[in-house]
Amino acid sequence: MNFEQHCRASETAFGKRYERIHRWLDEFASLYEPSERHKHRKFRHHKEGIEEAGIIFGDIGALVAEHHIKLDNEGKVPSKKDYEIPEYT
Repeated sequence: MNFEQHCRASETAFGKRYERIHRWLDEFASLYEPSERHKHRKFRHHKEGIEEAGIIFGDIGALVAEHHIKLDNEGKVPSKKDYEIPEYT
């Protein structure tokens, strides 16, 4: 999903766009070429990233982050370690 799609999904699910949270989650995407942009997920698209989002943005931040991550990972929330296996790289 792209940024706008994530914002719209949050608006539907939570009543607000939560742009700051989506930007934070995808902050490292610009480090990669478009064909490899999914590789940025190893930085924050995992259980540990949800916990960090909760610290930074509060309980709603953790919920929005979890929703974002599930949308990007076919309903799954991987752990940081999962990004070491080919399914997530």
